[in-house]
Amino acid sequence: ATGGSASLQISATDSAGAALTYSATGLPTGLSINSSTGLISGTASATGTYQVTVTATDSTGASGATSFTWTVGSGGGCSSSQLLANPGFESGSTGWSASSGVITNDTGEAAHGGSYKAWLDGYGSTHTDTLSQSVTIPAGCKASLTFFLHIDTAEHGTTAYDTLTVTAGSKTLATYSNANAASGYSQKTVDLSSLAGQRVTLKFNGAEDSSLQTSFVVDDTALTTS
Repeated sequence: ATGGSASLQISATDSAGAALTYSATGLPTGLSINSSTGLISGTASATGTYQVTVTATDSTGASGATSFTWTVGSGGGCSSSQLLANPGFESGSTGWSASSGVITNDTGEAAHGGSYKAWLDGYGSTHTDTLSQSVTIPAGCKASLTFFLHIDTAEHGTTAYDTLTVTAGSKTLATYSNANAASGYSQKTVDLSSLAGQRVTLKFNGAEDSSLQTSFVVDDTALTTS
């Protein structure tokens, strides 16, 4: 759909083992091919049916080609929805993959809503906790990740000793640390529209150093499309 990200890998081999150069004709508007790797990527910007031909050529001029049809439809049909399963953790670990003990109703840290939350770290020793969920963001949609975050720490000053990194696949969305500690929860918002049309794993990765605890508490998450 228009506004959707494309990632299509074209692969070819040369019988003599020579390096190949890729080229393409007829690609949908907004897409291009990497001449070295054969990866077609970009954001489709115009509807239509496109007759695409991709050619791989070696240094001697020998070549091979493949052709296919690529249809780009309107992105205007995206509906408003919330995509995450069990966004407030009230069903325990349902829908999430997490380190042991992360999803909890332990009263040592208050939930933002309900009884359960995801409590990463807080050990005061070298430790890493993770929390993740895979989700497909529909093509042509705007998408926004929101979550409430509370950070408390025994660290001092503004040096980042303990960190919480939020990623979607290989893309880093945000990083927080003990230097961001504050009373209560604050809502965080991250734009994921650039990942429309892809299935990604959203991951919270909390890492503590060898001393002085930092707790990263996440609750009431949402991935909303529009």
